[in-house]
Amino acid sequence: MIDFIKFQLINTPCAELEENHLLDFRSFVNLKTGETNGYMSARYQGLLFKIYDTTISNPNGRITVEGSLHKYWNSGLHNFNDFNLYHLYWVVQDLNEKFNIDASNCILRQVEIGVNINPPKQTKAILDCCILHKTTPFKWRYTKDEGDYIQARHQRYFIKIYNKRKHYEKQGYLIDKEIFRFEIKYSKMKALNDSGIRTLHDLYGADFKGFKEVLLTEWNNVLFADSEALKGHKNEYKYRNLNYWTELNSNKLKYHRNQLNKVLQNCPDNSKYIISERIKRKAEFLTHPPKTESFI
Repeated sequence: MIDFIKFQLINTPCAELEENHLLDFRSFVNLKTGETNGYMSARYQGLLFKIYDTTISNPNGRITVEGSLHKYWNSGLHNFNDFNLYHLYWVVQDLNEKFNIDASNCILRQVEIGVNINPPKQTKAILDCCILHKTTPFKWRYTKDEGDYIQARHQRYFIKIYNKRKHYEKQGYLIDKEIFRFEIKYSKMKALNDSGIRTLHDLYGADFKGFKEVLLTEWNNVLFADSEALKGHKNEYKYRNLNYWTELNSNKLKYHRNQLNKVLQNCPDNSKYIISERIKRKAEFLTHPPKTESFI
């Protein structure tokens, strides 16, 4: 359920990490000016360790670690399978054993929570039905690490929806199922801090049932113009058109969102409802995993 994470490591001497045999730190120098980029970095199993130069405010230097804990568990290779609560415990313990990182010393700066599910139809068709998150339009994005996805950006968090199968098939993996990922990226930590989550220790000790409810709430906030449920409806083409929604004032937007939701409610096998149920089941599975292989 936990994927990307960024934390500042406190109460840890920089020299201790520099001398770790698993980390090969490098810094970059501008050959013309002799200036450095202000830090040296090393990678290990998908995590990026940075040790920043000393400053007046940080006379002993500053350390940050960022990357996907899910990928770390997979030796830095991928994150298209399941990553449950037990796997998170293992990663935290491994970081402690290899780098002497105490989870209580890891001050969270960014966190991603999400689930991979098998969708009721092709992921691309589902992404095309996602119009807004609350009142924010979804936009297509691309990064080398994550591939193509849609994203809605808010002040303190992002909603990101992926076609995981397509991304990893391009990297040569053989995947026999559609993989739809729904994810919340906290770029500001207020919401998690308010719930008592400030460190990595707080994160793996948290009530993951709360994360399930957050994922379900944010998925419910997606304005989902289900092409099959809308077929033949008088507003079929309007409701599937982003420009139509963005031109509505707040009152009309609320009214037509309610009208669209009524259409979905009258179609009990609509994709949005099915995805909601699968997010719920997957979140429960990841929180209380049985002693079996993971499922998508």
